[in-house]
Amino acid sequence: MDRKKALDKIKKCLRLAASANPHEAAAAMRQAQALMKQYGIGQADVNMADVMECAAVAGSKKTPAKWEAQLAHTVAKAYACKVIFAGGIGRWNFIGEMAEVAGYTMTVLLRQVRQARRDFSATRLKNCKVTTKVRRADVFCEAWVHAVHEQVAAFAGADLSPAVEQYLAHHYPDLVQQKPRDRNATARRKAGVRTISDAMHGVLAAADVRLNHGMTTAAPLALSQVTL
Repeated sequence: MDRKKALDKIKKCLRLAASANPHEAAAAMRQAQALMKQYGIGQADVNMADVMECAAVAGSKKTPAKWEAQLAHTVAKAYACKVIFAGGIGRWNFIGEMAEVAGYTMTVLLRQVRQARRDFSATRLKNCKVTTKVRRADVFCEAWVHAVHEQVAAFAGADLSPAVEQYLAHHYPDLVQQKPRDRNATARRKAGVRTISDAMHGVLAAADVRLNHGMTTAAPLALSQVTL
């Protein structure tokens, strides 16, 4: 029996240890303790056993855009996960008991918002210079993300479990804080009619968003928690 199977058996034994039958509970607890000793498995390992990681490809390999970081945090919160950004390859890592669903949701939403961004840029920003087009499209995406927040929140599960924090401390002890890229930091202070219009189009584009629960590299990774 390998360590993973032993861990699964320990979890099963611990569930049986809560039995109302005292003899059954005692026997299960003894078996769990024996297996933990045999395989060098501690309580922290048991606590973290249900924590998973699932990734979604980011739009940048170094510094994510503010709107994308906002979307990642929205999804992570909805599915009781933590999210870290893997710099070097550009990946959002969702960590939690529902990480698989969170990663799937992030992938679907990124695909939808990127298509909406392309459509908006092609129809509303076709005569703008590249830098202006990028900044205005970011405003559009931020509004889009804000608009889908309630729908994502409707899928929310339980609160973040202590096991997720244990997992992060154990597997990612050297995380650094990172700020996302805000290409409108200066312009945001003097938002005008165009900014309001771009945001409005983002909200409207998100109106048809629908969600469901249907879903390696040799380069060094720079793992960070992107703070908003």
